[in-house]
Amino acid sequence: MYRRNLSHPPITVRSVEEELPRVTPALLRRADDMCRRRIAKEHAGGKRFANRASDARFAVANRVVADARLAHAELGPPRTEAFVDPTDLEPEQRALYRAAVAGYLATFGAEPGRAADLGWRTVIEEQGVELLSDAGLAVELPDGRRELRQLRLSGNPVTLEPTDVFVALIRTRDWAPDDLRIVAVDLLSLESAEHIPDLGRERAEAFAWITERIELVKSRALDGRAQAGADCSGCAFIAGCDRHT
Repeated sequence: MYRRNLSHPPITVRSVEEELPRVTPALLRRADDMCRRRIAKEHAGGKRFANRASDARFAVANRVVADARLAHAELGPPRTEAFVDPTDLEPEQRALYRAAVAGYLATFGAEPGRAADLGWRTVIEEQGVELLSDAGLAVELPDGRRELRQLRLSGNPVTLEPTDVFVALIRTRDWAPDDLRIVAVDLLSLESAEHIPDLGRERAEAFAWITERIELVKSRALDGRAQAGADCSGCAFIAGCDRHT
């Protein structure tokens, strides 16, 4: 599933604060048939300044991850007092938050660990872009092993798609150079999937794959033609689009 041409040299990555053209897992995954205008706008980073109302659906998931990170501020089992009822959210969101927290504690409540903050961005210097993603909850276990927990709230079957694995391998390179377990857990259904990568081989494959996809994103962003269709739903750049005048 991960077999790629490994002739590419390793990509240098580092975390920085300056803003660069960006790629996201969605752009990498869907660049072949995504609206080129939307690709161009998102690649340029314009979504940082676009209407963020569509981000509301992530409010609960982001809160759960942030509170879980706080619960693991010190080495040990997660501190339950870190999970504070989010009274600023809607009642339905609060109910979802409580269910997700119960699922997290049922899955990881007895497992000691300390959280690490990977941030949201990793620069891929050779391509002049930043990879923007929530890698997941990074946890350092007592014996030194590294575990990346990808927390989901869909109730759907859990899988680890190749794109998710490739992005995780790149985003964790400095934090987990020698050992990594990736585990995806749906906190509502309590279903899970895990992957323990062969880091040397699979990181090389990830770098080769992401280089190819970045080049595709760049070429389609240069075209920039709008195409009305499924990408209009949730697009932050409808205003000014010649397909919606």
